[in-house]
Amino acid sequence: MPPKIKSIRQVSVAARQIDLPDRNSVGLRERNKIDKLKRISAAAIKLFGRDGYEGTTLRDIAREADVALATLSIYARDKRDVVLLIFNQVIPPLLDLGHQNVHPGASLSDNLVAFFDPCYRAYVSDLTLYRVVLGQVYNGPNRVHAEENDMIRIELLGHVTRIIELAIANGECRKDTDIAIQSRSFFYIYFTAVRVWLFQEQPDLAQGFAMLRTLFAQHVRGIAVGT
Repeated sequence: MPPKIKSIRQVSVAARQIDLPDRNSVGLRERNKIDKLKRISAAAIKLFGRDGYEGTTLRDIAREADVALATLSIYARDKRDVVLLIFNQVIPPLLDLGHQNVHPGASLSDNLVAFFDPCYRAYVSDLTLYRVVLGQVYNGPNRVHAEENDMIRIELLGHVTRIIELAIANGECRKDTDIAIQSRSFFYIYFTAVRVWLFQEQPDLAQGFAMLRTLFAQHVRGIAVGT
């Protein structure tokens, strides 16, 4: 059974508790920074999840987090920086859950769907928040949290790479498969499919999985043994 996720807030606040140093292991100044970042993150998740992107302002987030607007600007120059901050916190736990779903004996398509399963379940459980997170995420020049976002992208591609390597080892895919290219291809398929699905009026989880599986299966045929 895939892990059931009631709300992404459980993941972002409980499971992640944000990848920051233990506040007891650092100095007072650093502890204050950690506390402020946690408050800003929690405030943004709450407000984006309730009011959406357009309905939330930086001033709202600062007020909810009980920090000065000038303090918030240290951690986020604009709302897209805040979205990137949230993305960097809520996505890694979902990747960890997806990794646990991968089975050595499963097909490539099955393992890919299983890997992204926790993402889909989290997204549909908190539509307003995730339409912000996936719809507004942008990692461009000078973004405050760009480096961590790059690391998460590399981590995700690493998971997909290992899934492809399993399929090659099991004899499902050709040994001359360009793993780097194919891992990116599967990621692009996922990211396009999930955004189209998520922004439907009422996303249906079963239909989302079915479409993702179909798209993956079509692509797998191009690298399967015997093709």
